[in-house]
Amino acid sequence: MSTAIFMVLMVCGYWYTSRDLSSRFKIKRSFGWDVYFLVALYGCIFVVQGLIATGLIWLMLLVVSVVRNSFPHSQDVYYHYQMEFMNWSFLGIQAPVLITLIFTVLLCLYRSNWSGSARLDSSGRQKLYKQLSHTNGVEGLLYQCMEEGELAWVTLTSRRIYIGMIHTATFDSGNPNTNNVVLIPFLSGYRDKQTLDLVVEHNYSAWYDEHNISLTSEPNSAMSFRKVIMLDQIESLSLFDPASALALKIKPR
Repeated sequence: MSTAIFMVLMVCGYWYTSRDLSSRFKIKRSFGWDVYFLVALYGCIFVVQGLIATGLIWLMLLVVSVVRNSFPHSQDVYYHYQMEFMNWSFLGIQAPVLITLIFTVLLCLYRSNWSGSARLDSSGRQKLYKQLSHTNGVEGLLYQCMEEGELAWVTLTSRRIYIGMIHTATFDSGNPNTNNVVLIPFLSGYRDKQTLDLVVEHNYSAWYDEHNISLTSEPNSAMSFRKVIMLDQIESLSLFDPASALALKIKPR
């Protein structure tokens, strides 16, 4: 019996954390035993909720028994539905335990798939990303760029540099190696090996202006030039202010 409860607890915890967006972010920020404890925590929450629901059923049966016993009887018969409920068993499992497990599974399925929080719209996801990104510097800066239209300066481990707009960023994929940032480049280049100055190779912004390319232009738009950068390839990330660009040491190629 205890094994069945433990298995349901862990399975429900895993099911919920693998489908709830907020929980997936928490799992990604956890390591080692913290992951198991987080899964067990959500499982315990569902089990406790199942116990509360089972307790309400017991109280309802108690009230029904008291009400029926308050009426006069022709025979000396007393009703104890709550005791029958406690003593009833199915396949060797007592009714309270079985009902608790059923409620636990149903509550987990509801919270994972059917509740409003499990089906966030675009505005709901945006609020959630904003709330969660406050705990991580990289995610917070990327979210600021996406929300306010700021330009980002992205330096890769290969010393290559991209300056542009952050279109989207993925942090909650199942495989950490696929987490990425989609950037619309304005400038690209690399760090000089000796002076570490920025050497510009491609001036995308001049190309956009020359060919009247924008985010909504047709048949070609700026999205056609987007770059997908894996998150583990980013060495540093900062905001880029075009107004102060002249103060930077930028060498043409």
